[in-house]
Amino acid sequence: MEVLRSLIKEANMLFNTADHLTYITYPTVRENKLMITIIENLYNSLSKGMDAILYYDRMYKRISPFSDNFNVKLEVFKTKCAPRYNIDREFVLLINDLKQIVDHRKTSPIEFSRNDRYIICSEDYRMKSLTIEKLKEYLAKSKTFIGKLNNIFREHDRRIRQY
Repeated sequence: MEVLRSLIKEANMLFNTADHLTYITYPTVRENKLMITIIENLYNSLSKGMDAILYYDRMYKRISPFSDNFNVKLEVFKTKCAPRYNIDREFVLLINDLKQIVDHRKTSPIEFSRNDRYIICSEDYRMKSLTIEKLKEYLAKSKTFIGKLNNIFREHDRRIRQY
């Protein structure tokens, strides 16, 4: 149970960091490289949230064991957990989009800042562009997911205290 609480706490902390960077720090310093930090914090937050739900369902034997591979975890989350907790498909797509951006950046030979955009190029120079508006969209969607995550476990804690 302690692992579960730790995952939820980390997910909330990473989300709050991304939120603070987006709405407080970025407008103050106007440094486009912060967009990468925001994306990474947001992705890690949603990933920890997904892990918390998977761990919770695994703890109660609602799902069978699975490998510690992101794609496998995302598939189990999408097919088994999301329907059980009424988690919209858009959150699964959001987690996947953020993962792709983070991976794209890791393999990128070049990235640069232009105007109010942060641009990440691939090997064949396909570009992925990040803007603060897009990050705010991601953040708003993530806030709903984190709220749902907190509600699931708040309800769980309430039921445990009743017994």
